[in-house]
Amino acid sequence: MIQLAKKHGTPLVVVDHKVLRENYNQFRKYLPRVQVYYAVKANSDPAIIQTFYDAGASFDVASVAEFLGVHEKIKHLPAKQRQDFIWDRIIYANPIKAIETLERLDPYKPLVTYDNQEEVMKIARYAPHAGLVLRLRVPNTGSIVELSSKFGALPGEAVDLIAFAHNNELEVEGLSFHVGSQCTNPENYSQALYLAAGIFAEAKVRGFDLKLLDIGGGFPAHYDATVPPFRKLAKMITTELERLFP
Repeated sequence: MIQLAKKHGTPLVVVDHKVLRENYNQFRKYLPRVQVYYAVKANSDPAIIQTFYDAGASFDVASVAEFLGVHEKIKHLPAKQRQDFIWDRIIYANPIKAIETLERLDPYKPLVTYDNQEEVMKIARYAPHAGLVLRLRVPNTGSIVELSSKFGALPGEAVDLIAFAHNNELEVEGLSFHVGSQCTNPENYSQALYLAAGIFAEAKVRGFDLKLLDIGGGFPAHYDATVPPFRKLAKMITTELERLFP
């Protein structure tokens, strides 16, 4: 480290890509039904994006710059393959987007989140080629950073918001939620999955077939013994997914 600091100067951040690959593989091992998305806002360094791309990861982005950072890795692909990657393996998970952002995203036919009627009308006008994912408000008890005060539609409004998007000629692919960062309370995931399953069922009754569920992040870093190990949390989530989404 001292030699590296002398060579590169300080402050110095060293990223071990072997650990990145090991962490990715932990998610694949313990959440076998879940497609793993790297949240680019955690660190948008192109080398990190490349490592996760090579590992087969998907990507959660929250700005045009982050989206383009991922797109840089796939721009060489044939048009259909590139479009399939954007649709299947990138989600623009910021529910509120500027008009300029939507205009820049629209040619890529992205998948974007929303949580209110005004956003639907904005997307319909400025990014009509986008697919939608409805962001739900879910319990955040016990999370270090709770996000439900900022984002998310109330579960009781969810299917009406799906219908509203449909009436504006937009396709809603599924639901998303986020239980808050550094979540040490497994019940948050359990309750969120239960709420989502209810909305899937209600949507189906009303003629809307939802295809995906984004279970967000919030998985706690194991700072000390009070934090449950990831494999334990993942086992509970897998059990609930089998029960609620067989």
